[in-house]
Amino acid sequence: MKLRQKDSTSVVSALAVRVLLVSSDGQTIKTLSQVMEQSAIHVEFATNPEAAIHALCRSKYEAVVVDFQNQQDSLGLLRKKRAMTSNRTAVVWGIVNSDKEVPEAFRAGATFVVVRPLSQSNVGRTLKVSYPLMVREKRRYHRTRVEAQVFVSNSSHSEFIASSINISEGGMGLHGAVPLQVGEELTLRIELPGTDAVMKLTGEVCWYDHDGRVGLQFLTMSEEIKQQVQDWIAERFDQSVANGVGAD
Repeated sequence: MKLRQKDSTSVVSALAVRVLLVSSDGQTIKTLSQVMEQSAIHVEFATNPEAAIHALCRSKYEAVVVDFQNQQDSLGLLRKKRAMTSNRTAVVWGIVNSDKEVPEAFRAGATFVVVRPLSQSNVGRTLKVSYPLMVREKRRYHRTRVEAQVFVSNSSHSEFIASSINISEGGMGLHGAVPLQVGEELTLRIELPGTDAVMKLTGEVCWYDHDGRVGLQFLTMSEEIKQQVQDWIAERFDQSVANGVGAD
C-alpha cells in the first residue's frame, strides 16, 4: 500500500541521514548544502564549536562536517565529539585549505578530507563513498517498530511474557513488563516477525515507567544473532525508505 504524501514526507524525514555542518564560511555552506540536499540528506548548521557541541549533545547525527579554518577549535571539537556516546561513531568530514593540512585532519579523526576550492564534483565524489557509511550509522541507532512476544526472565523473576515496542541494533523497548529496576539484567527470548529462529540474548534495563514500558540495552549476543538483528533491521529500514520515496 502506498503512503499518502503527508505520511511519505514524515517517513522520509524520519529516516533521512542527518549531517551537522560546522563552518562560518558562506561558500562552504552553500556548496555542501546543495550537494547533500540533492541526495535527500538533512543538513543542520553550526557556525562555531560551541554551537556544534550544543547540537551534538541534544541530537544524533550520522555525519559531522568540520571546517578546519580554525584548526585548534576544530581539534577541540573533535576531541569532545569522541567522548559523546551518541555521536562518537558518526562519520567525520574535514574541510581543509591545502593538501599539506590533510594529514593533520586525518590524525584529528576525520574519516574523509576535502581540500578547497570546493566544487560540486569533489564534494560529490566524497559523498558517494561516504554515504553508505552514513546509512550504516543511521541503521545502528534507528529504532524499528516491531510487535512480538518476548519471553523475559532474570534472577528476581520467573519467565514472563512482554510485548516488544521497537528494536535497534543496540537495544529494544518492551511493554507489559513486571516492575523492574534500572540496572537489572534480563534474559530475553524473541522470534522476530518473518524469521523462524528464536534468539536468546541479555539486556540491561536503562529506564522503566509506571505504564509498564521498559527500555533495554543489549549486553551480550552471539555474532550470529547480532547479524540476524542487523539484517532484519536493515531490510525494514530499506523498505521504509523505498516506500516513502516511492509514494505519490
